[in-house]
Amino acid sequence: MIKTPGGRQDGVQAIRRATQILSAIARRSPSGMGLAELSRRTELSHPTVRRILRGLMEERLVVQEEVSKRYHLGPLIFEFGLCTTHQSALVRQARPALERLSAATEDTIYLMARSGTDAVCLDRIEGTYPIRVVTTGIGDRRPLGIGAVGLAILSRLEETEINAVLRENEQGYEHYGLKLADLRAAIWASRERGYGVSDSLLTEGVGGIGLAIVSASGSPIAGISIASVSERVFGPRLERNLALLRQEVDAISEELKNYLLLLK
Repeated sequence: MIKTPGGRQDGVQAIRRATQILSAIARRSPSGMGLAELSRRTELSHPTVRRILRGLMEERLVVQEEVSKRYHLGPLIFEFGLCTTHQSALVRQARPALERLSAATEDTIYLMARSGTDAVCLDRIEGTYPIRVVTTGIGDRRPLGIGAVGLAILSRLEETEINAVLRENEQGYEHYGLKLADLRAAIWASRERGYGVSDSLLTEGVGGIGLAIVSASGSPIAGISIASVSERVFGPRLERNLALLRQEVDAISEELKNYLLLLK
């Protein structure tokens, strides 16, 4: 193999650019992204994005729709996800709590985990209430601050980290019609009330409340939310459901004590 000066730097840059593209596609799951949008989101030229996409497609990390030409995460990404030990442990430990919450509230329960500046859905239990609320699929990613859990996690971060997340996700927030000033106001409100709230953001007439699961050092690593039609979420059932949610989140934190210590 011929080594050239700067070869290591070139390799690091290639990895960084490929990661940028994969992260951008993940944030638009399941709708995917087109070439122009990917170029704009990553601030890379069209030829550069196209070249990297070809390599990612060869490795099954990305697939392209034949008709729309939009790019989606490929099957190898999901195979990797099945092997993630920490997330698997969290899903395994949290699943009974999600089932209890769903049975008690009859609403849809989500388990979300922080992944950098995003929140990813790890698990979901659909409620038995006749109007089913399904706004997020397992594996879907949203910028932190979108959705009740994303807002609950974001509100628990230090100010400098919040600012970094907002800068990184500014274009992503625009996709949801959110202005940074409004999001900052929602963060402060979440801090005051002690939980995150989402109302008609992802789907009109649908709301949710969420609490963050924190590590032993107080760092938010995940969260659970209860989602339903807004009138059920913010009506007379609110305080009861909040109490149930707090009870389960506290129980999960205790059960995962050793696991959480690894992430502090």
